[in-house]
Amino acid sequence: MKGSGKILSVIAGLTCLMLVYVHLQIASVIVSVELHKTSRDFSMKQELLRRLQFNVEELKAPRLLEEKMKNHDLALGLPKKVEVVEVPAVPEFFLSQTAVPEKADPAPASSISKFFGHLIQTAQAKTELSS
Repeated sequence: MKGSGKILSVIAGLTCLMLVYVHLQIASVIVSVELHKTSRDFSMKQELLRRLQFNVEELKAPRLLEEKMKNHDLALGLPKKVEVVEVPAVPEFFLSQTAVPEKADPAPASSISKFFGHLIQTAQAKTELSS
């Protein structure tokens, strides 16, 4: 009986190792299937984006715009230099001061929320540029 305990513990250990191995193999197959689905969805969305960008560029084409102008009898032309008014750039700090009037005693929570709001807007702008 003394040797049978060692044999049973070896069999139990091998069984646990085999179960872990099978679990890892099943998990890798599941991840592979999900990766394939995600890759297929990404390629479909990329193809749709390419088609939509082509449509937008086609709609912006001067040839198409000229045809629309002729169809609607629009007598549009480029503006002359006299008609163009150049507006000087407004400093950003001036816009922020006039857009939101500050209170005499701002609460610390409002300054924290402004800080996080600025970070969120910056992050959104960066993600829009990278898309």
